[in-house]
Amino acid sequence: MEKSLDIGQRSLGPSSEISKHGVRIVFRIPTEVIGVKVQVKPLEIFLITGNTRIGGAQRILIDEYYELTRRGFKPQIISLTPRLANDDILNVDSHFQPSNEISIHYIKGGKWKQVLILVSEFRLIRGKINVVSHDFTGVLICRVAGILSFRRIKLALYIHQLMELSDPLQRQKRIMLSLLASRIFVSSLQFQKSWESYLKRSKFWRYIFQKSIFFDRMGVYLPRVLNSEVVKDKICGTNVRHVIFMSRMTAWKGFGEFRKFCRENSNPNLHSLILTTKSQNRELFDESVDTDENNHVIYESGVSNLVFPHGSVHLYPTNYGDGILYPQSIGMNVLELLAVGVPSVISPEGFLSWPELEYSILIKTFDWQNTGALEEVVSDLSLISGDDIRSEVERLLPVISISSHVDCIIEYLLI
Repeated sequence: MEKSLDIGQRSLGPSSEISKHGVRIVFRIPTEVIGVKVQVKPLEIFLITGNTRIGGAQRILIDEYYELTRRGFKPQIISLTPRLANDDILNVDSHFQPSNEISIHYIKGGKWKQVLILVSEFRLIRGKINVVSHDFTGVLICRVAGILSFRRIKLALYIHQLMELSDPLQRQKRIMLSLLASRIFVSSLQFQKSWESYLKRSKFWRYIFQKSIFFDRMGVYLPRVLNSEVVKDKICGTNVRHVIFMSRMTAWKGFGEFRKFCRENSNPNLHSLILTTKSQNRELFDESVDTDENNHVIYESGVSNLVFPHGSVHLYPTNYGDGILYPQSIGMNVLELLAVGVPSVISPEGFLSWPELEYSILIKTFDWQNTGALEEVVSDLSLISGDDIRSEVERLLPVISISSHVDCIIEYLLI
């Protein structure tokens, strides 16, 4: 039986679409009720981020904006810190036309000033305030602003980090702030298991923390990644295969392993490419030493802007350290490159969040301590035929799309 939500004289309800990938709930805003055309005001949704630096959580937030806008909603992005010119997620989307239409409200000042600014924003809205926060502090600020503006607020918090990667004091702060959310989501099962495991081990939090944590898998906005309406840039003047690093240059993301492989294996027939921010780690990377005619770096760019030669392979040697029970090796970089047919070599993981990728020809796990075998793995992935890549990409595009994630957001906020 189909449920619907009555808003005044309008009926807003989901419809089900059956496909080979299962049932997908799609929400549509009708413009006609019983033969009478009505003016439907788009639902306003506040998307909160701590900053707009280049990163996974920021990537998800911007892609949420694209998908919500495409569906006729009216999202507003609020950043709690100022924009950094050399490290901004919208720079990566510069070739994607809808990025030019994004207006981000950067709230300056301390927390109290930010609360007062949001009070003014919330008072302009009639009815319920809908918030999706990708930042713990954002939950606090929005909750207080909702109280002071005398508005009912529905506040979804999305968590994008393992509990073990926070220091002890930060863990307690994040748990406390999460209690202010209406509902808590995590973008991977690893994060959910990490949080639940920690909470169960603590007698105090086991008693205090009575909320459920919901898993809502991340995804990518495919029109941005595929970006078929523009002529994409070539990586270099040749068409040889490249090994790719697409992340921040940090030790735990495995940049050292990538650089070691490139120094030993790059040549005129196998180039390397680093896609990163301009605020790189000077201790790990020196452009004057680590780049030449075979080794390239491109700043503030991404998958949607570039053409990757056939045979290119992405290396993502993450190392979370000892004691991490639920490592996550599949990030947004892996998904975006998969969408354009570039296979990835990743660190071992259990594919808890992405079971569909466990046996994909475009994903290989690797023990980075056995570096001698890496050249063979890269070579094997480079030899996958174009037809096989296209077939696998076609199978997995619906899987990695952000569409289901946005379905979850809309379903929670509206029902």
